[in-house]
Parts: sequence; C-alpha cells; structure tokens
Amino acid sequence: MKTLRKTGALKNAPVKYVICKIDCGDLLSFDDFLKESQELFRKKGFPIFHHQIVKDVHIQTSHGISIEEKEVHTYHFISGDYNNGIVVSGGNIFIQTKNYINFELFSEIVEKAHEIYSSVTDMKLIRAIGLRYIDLIEPKGKNNLDFYLKPSVLSPNLDISSVKPVEARMQHTFRTDLDSILFLRVFAGKNHKMVPDDLIPMVEPLFIKAGNKESIPESECISALVDTDHYKQFQTIIDADSINVIKLLDQMHTYTSHLFCSVVTKEGMEEWK
Repeated sequence: MKTLRKTGALKNAPVKYVICKIDCGDLLSFDDFLKESQELFRKKGFPIFHHQIVKDVHIQTSHGISIEEKEVHTYHFISGDYNNGIVVSGGNIFIQTKNYINFELFSEIVEKAHEIYSSVTDMKLIRAIGLRYIDLIEPKGKNNLDFYLKPSVLSPNLDISSVKPVEARMQHTFRTDLDSILFLRVFAGKNHKMVPDDLIPMVEPLFIKAGNKESIPESECISALVDTDHYKQFQTIIDADSINVIKLLDQMHTYTSHLFCSVVTKEGMEEWK
C-alpha cells in the first residue's frame, strides 16, 4: 500500500477547528450524571459549564407531510481559556478545540473525556467514531487561492476575461481500508466563518465569555474552508474495551492528513512551515 502522507509540524498551519465524536449508544437523559460529571471535568481543566438547548426538526414525507420537532439538550464543559470543550448530547460525546497544536495533545483530551464520560454514565459501548478537521485558507499578499489549493478543488478556468469565479462548493467521498468513510468538502468564496454552518451551534459556547457573546471570526477576503471529515460506523455496537480508541483515531487522522496533503500545493505547505 502506498505510504500515507502527513502534514508534519506546520508552524503556521491553517487549521482553525478540530472535533472528535464518539457515539456510545442511546442514553435517554444525562441529567442524573450532570453533577458528578461537572465536578470531574472541572478537576481536569474544564471549569466552565454551559447548557444549550437546540431545536431538532424532522420532516416526514412517507405518509403525507408531518413535522416533528424536539428539543435537544447539550452540555458544554469548557476550558478556562475557552479554547477547548467537551460536549455531551445523550449518548454522544464530542471533544472540540479551536487551538489545535498536534494530534498527540488533542488525543490526550479525547482519552480523558471519554474515560470520565464512560465511568460516570457506565456507557462502555461504541457505535461510531468521527474525526473532523476544518482549515481556513486565507491568501497572503498578492497570492490567490490557486497558490494554496490544487485546480481539482477550485472553480474551472473558463478562459473568459469577463467571467470571474465567485464561489465554489464541492464534496468528494471515499471509503478506506478501515471500513470508514472519508469526506472532503471545499467551500471557496467570501465572508467564510471559521467553521461550516452545521458546526456553528457546537462552536458558539466557546465564544461566550462571562455572559458576553463574541462573534465567530469571519474571513474578510476570498478564502477557502477545507473540511476533512472521517467517520467510522461499526457494523454492530461494540465494547469500548475491545478496541484502542486512540490508536483507531490516530489511523483515521493519518488518512485525514493524507487527504489534506493531496489537495494543497507544495508552495502552500512551504508557507505554513
């Protein structure tokens, strides 16, 4: 098999946000475990708590149109510097950061969070694992996006001087030998926030300081969001002790890094070193 490429240490890496999801199965309510979890997460460096209620709307069309709306409760445990967060929503635990340094440090937070969640709730099963990286590429100086991204992920060149690209959206899907699905999404245009729209509710609590809600940073120039999303669903729900979660995430991270390396240019990589 061809050796997978990793980005290596990039001093000025364009990564803005990383999130890991561990689906531990169905948990009807987290409320009974909240007090103990809050104390344990506080001791591990996540003293700030935020309870968020999001409305989840499902539209059914099989037998006429019916709309089902329910409230989804999410519990955010946030680090003192507001850079990292652990989020619980039912049987799902999410670990997020907007200050990604390297996989090793991020995986330590993942391992710590999963240990606390599974011990408190006794949820020791895993149904799925996801790892998602969001890079925001903002050209420097007189460079254009094609200085950083290969033509395969940008708008085609029409060779018509009066026609200028305004926006590009694309998605590719791959299956890996981990029996996982790897998505690549690229959004090019103006006024991008640091994450795609579907992640904004998850990120927002990291920007609420002392009750004051700050704006999520937005790019003022033509830029590109590169969204690499790796997801593994197990055929049957498995015992968490039967796999090494961090080792699996490391393997998933290797594919994610290789995919990013495959769509960016050598010149871009040199600038980020």
